[in-house]
Amino acid sequence: PQTPLRQVRIAAGLTLRELSRRTGINPGRISIIERGVSPTDDEARRIFEAMQPKIAASAGQARETSLETRRAGDE
Repeated sequence: PQTPLRQVRIAAGLTLRELSRRTGINPGRISIIERGVSPTDDEARRIFEAMQPKIAASAGQARETSLETRRAGDE
């Protein structure tokens, strides 16, 4: 089963290596965190900051698709 962090990372379109590059956290450590070990406060902040723009972009795309679908249904 996928943990929430892994699900969000994948939904944001980030590989483990890309998240590691953006955060400066070793990919092995990110993998451990994804398996349920609590990150330090600094790690959590860095992961959040690295994923925030990707998550916002994904949410915006999903919203646009939803609106387009609704508009098409109105026609």
